[in-house]
Amino acid sequence: MPTVESTAAEATTTVGRVLPRTTDRERRRATLTAPLLDPGRYLAIEDGEEVVVIAVGDETVHLGRSTGADVMLEHLSVSRRHAVVAQRGEATVILDDRSLNGVHVNGERVAEAVLRDGDEIRLGEVSLRYLHVR
Repeated sequence: MPTVESTAAEATTTVGRVLPRTTDRERRRATLTAPLLDPGRYLAIEDGEEVVVIAVGDETVHLGRSTGADVMLEHLSVSRRHAVVAQRGEATVILDDRSLNGVHVNGERVAEAVLRDGDEIRLGEVSLRYLHVR
C-alpha cells in the first residue's frame, strides 16, 4: 500500500472516518498503471485485492447469487435474484428484484434508482461501483 506524504489533505467520509488523500505523485503513478476503459457502462466489484470490471452495455443485467444470474455474487447476504440493471432511454437504472436485504444506492435503500457515474451500490454486504465512461 502506498505511503501518503504528511502534506496531503484529508477527506471525511459519510460514515465519519477520516481518510488520507493521495498525493499528486501517487495519483500520477496510479493513472499510469490503471487500464483505460473504453466508453461505456460498467459495474466494478472488489474481489479480494483485485477490482473486477464488468461491462453493462445496453443489455439488461441480472445480479444475484443464482447460477442463472448474469453477474453471480457468491455471498449469503445476496438473494438468488437480487437486482436488475437496465436501460431506460439514455438512463441506466437499478431495480430491486424482491431481495431480502435490499438494494442501496449511495447509502439509501431504493426500489428503483437512476445510476450516475461513481454511484456506490450495495447488494446485501456486497459493494459495487457504477462507472459511466464517456
